[in-house]
Amino acid sequence: MKATSKIGYGVGQLADGVKQGAFVTFLFFYYNQVLGLSGSLAGTASLIALMIDAITDPMIGQISDNWRSRWGRRHPFMIAGSVPFGIAVFMLFSPPEGLGQMGLFWWLLGGAMAVRLMLTLFFVPHLSLGAEMVRDYHERTSLIGYRVFFSYFGTLVVSVVGFAVFFPATEAFSNGMLNPDNYGGFGLFAGVLGSVAMLWCIATTFHFIPMLKAPAQQHRNRHPVFAVLDVFTTLREHAFRILFFGTLMFNVLAGISLTLLVYVATYVFGFDSNQLALLATSPLLGILLASTIAQSLSKKLDKRLASGLCALLGALLSSVPILLFLAGALEGVTVAEKLWTVYLFNGAAQGFFIAFVILLDSMLSDTADEHELATGRREEGLFFAARSFATKASYGLGSFFAGIALDLISFPRGAAPNEIATESIVRLAVVAGPLLTCLFVFVLIIIRRYPLDAARHREIAVALER
Repeated sequence: MKATSKIGYGVGQLADGVKQGAFVTFLFFYYNQVLGLSGSLAGTASLIALMIDAITDPMIGQISDNWRSRWGRRHPFMIAGSVPFGIAVFMLFSPPEGLGQMGLFWWLLGGAMAVRLMLTLFFVPHLSLGAEMVRDYHERTSLIGYRVFFSYFGTLVVSVVGFAVFFPATEAFSNGMLNPDNYGGFGLFAGVLGSVAMLWCIATTFHFIPMLKAPAQQHRNRHPVFAVLDVFTTLREHAFRILFFGTLMFNVLAGISLTLLVYVATYVFGFDSNQLALLATSPLLGILLASTIAQSLSKKLDKRLASGLCALLGALLSSVPILLFLAGALEGVTVAEKLWTVYLFNGAAQGFFIAFVILLDSMLSDTADEHELATGRREEGLFFAARSFATKASYGLGSFFAGIALDLISFPRGAAPNEIATESIVRLAVVAGPLLTCLFVFVLIIIRRYPLDAARHREIAVALER
């Protein structure tokens, strides 16, 4: 496959990166620290919103698996979600004035649900499309590398532009993220960026439609409402069950880490808006190297061992600056030196984390092949719907647990960095550092039970060709 086709397909994932960056880095902080919504209510809204994904993700996956149109199975849904996604993001960051705690809660809940639903219409068919476009064991890892690259690149762009353009330090707000006036403009920027990426992907992958498989005649004709139950049937397959729970565990921890990252950077290390903007570029090196890391390690160690190793190495590297802080090794160190320490370790960690995601999706495409051999049905939509829900649910759970953690350690809301008590900062560092790192070991324990390797996939590919 040509590199231009891979880029055209991969750029669609930038919309998911936009959503992740806007939600994890800015949305929770905005509603909690700027608007004053309690951490528990903000986390609960995130948790409830993802419950909608529990229904819509498998429904869209199954409907697109069986959809027949002159525009193929996937593209009609991708088109339907593209423009409304941008509108929903803008509205979410533009709540009416004067809302109390429950008013803010309902606005956050409704807006998050709308954004998630529009993203689902595009995201699940887009994931499934990639599994159809490429069938080769290692070529899949390459294509998925493009997709994951743009996902993280979208998060990077939103974060850097957000800190540098929309939330710079001012005389009134030394921490620009506490300025409530710029969040509406930021929401407009993020929404437009996400919608444009979706439309670009749709336009550049349209020519693949005639080459893709049509739904098989023997596909089930159950009502889409029952697709929720069908997702649980995918868990009967041992290989997919391992990937599902591995994804769930990894992204719960990643969701907690990303939600707390801006808190750690602001209150533990004392970074201002300009330094946060620079720090947001730290994953860039990891983004560029992740696909190479994934492909190199998978060829040497196979995908199973390589993915577990990437998750563990990423966790260890990301925790080093916090461990140095807790050990007192950063006392007397300038803020600039702290910044470059965090920058380098976080950038290296992201390379391994992104490689983990690439390998996980590549393994999922292999699992869909095994399912086709066993059942005669090509149901990428159903499998990627389950994967999508696991990812979204875990990020929602991550925000929920992060909100609970902030309330449990009694972390203050709306306070300037120099007004936070030392004991609160230490408690925050313990949660975001050593505690999370220890939990990442469970990801390695889960993934190492995955049964498929290159030899087994070759057997499956030969059987499918016959």
